[in-house]
Amino acid sequence: MFSWTWQSIGGIAGMLLAVVIIHELGHFVTAKRAGIAVEEFAVGFGPRLIGVRRGETTYSLRLILAGGYVRMAGMTGLEEPPHDGGSRGFIRASLGRRALVLAAGGGMNLLLAGVLFTTALLVGSPGPQVAPGGGLAAAGLRGILTITALDGRPVGGVTRLRDRLQAGAGHPVRVTVRPYGGGPARTVTVRPQLRWAALTTRPAIPLEARIVAVDGGPVPLRSPTQLAAGLRGRTAVTLGWVSGGRHGTAAVAPTMLSQALIWEVGYLLPIGNYVMPAFSGPPRGPATALAQGFLAVPQEIGAIFTGIAQLFAPHGQSQAHLTGPVGIAEATSVATQVSPIAYVTLVGVISLNLGLFNLLPIPFLDGGRLFFVGLEWIRRRRLDPQREALVHMVGLALILMLAFYATYGDITSLHVGS
Repeated sequence: MFSWTWQSIGGIAGMLLAVVIIHELGHFVTAKRAGIAVEEFAVGFGPRLIGVRRGETTYSLRLILAGGYVRMAGMTGLEEPPHDGGSRGFIRASLGRRALVLAAGGGMNLLLAGVLFTTALLVGSPGPQVAPGGGLAAAGLRGILTITALDGRPVGGVTRLRDRLQAGAGHPVRVTVRPYGGGPARTVTVRPQLRWAALTTRPAIPLEARIVAVDGGPVPLRSPTQLAAGLRGRTAVTLGWVSGGRHGTAAVAPTMLSQALIWEVGYLLPIGNYVMPAFSGPPRGPATALAQGFLAVPQEIGAIFTGIAQLFAPHGQSQAHLTGPVGIAEATSVATQVSPIAYVTLVGVISLNLGLFNLLPIPFLDGGRLFFVGLEWIRRRRLDPQREALVHMVGLALILMLAFYATYGDITSLHVGS
């Protein structure tokens, strides 16, 4: 639920400032150390609200807090004096220094993610447990447990657990669990339940409500994505739900089903850290928190690439979807309402995604510019600056198109609360 409160607005602003400033600080510090002239360090885009000049650099706050930039002299090779930086222009720095400056922004985002993940582990939060009324409880399980395998295959985190359950489409599954913190394993057969997983006010379906009917009939044994695809063209589908002894029905847009419905086995994720449930439980010691927090960075990167691959899966089989600025703002708003530790973890995840995305070899992004530095090293001469600028402009256009596409998807599934 996206809620316009001072808490959520402050949380979104804090998240943006943290991930943007740390990114640009990486570029700024390495550029200064490399002897490159920095003309401006800006937080935000658009009209300048505040600007202070110190030495050769102007430090500014701009109106649209959707990013930032470090403007270095001679960045493109097309600048005229005095903006070419002379001997201190970016283009005149060595290939190694240019590569370091370009990579430092994304690298700092990854570093911030590791620090925030470590903080979440140091503080700790409630552990995952069996949900009353769920499939695990019906199988006789109780207490705080860790799911280790489905149908004999190891589960590598909550994301893969959910993906595997969605692929199973409600058919019975053998679940292997261990007591949280260690102990003997136990395997039980569980029939998953279709649950409402969206935190919304419209339609008025309670979070975690069990879906018991679709258009007055039994719940089909299909993944939520397949269910939504089968109802394409419909304006609404009626869902029957049960929650805490209450029964009700609600009309839902079919396009919402793939995001709002989820097959579950009654595994109650910790509300204290719903973003990364593996971080839940008692506080870890400093050494353990540091190791697990920074190890989570490459693990999450692997999960991101898995999600990207799923975007190209055959229609109806992928559970992945793009999230744009509106979706990120909504998730941040929810995290501020859940707990401080959930908010800290989410900012870490956003910082990691921003850093990784910027390092991809996409024109206009840092990774795209790094690609041209590598190309220059291979060719022993630089590509024509005008041609390179044209490639970056095309890359920018593609990025904007992708952002508009993701934002449209976010808006169509957005539900605003008070």
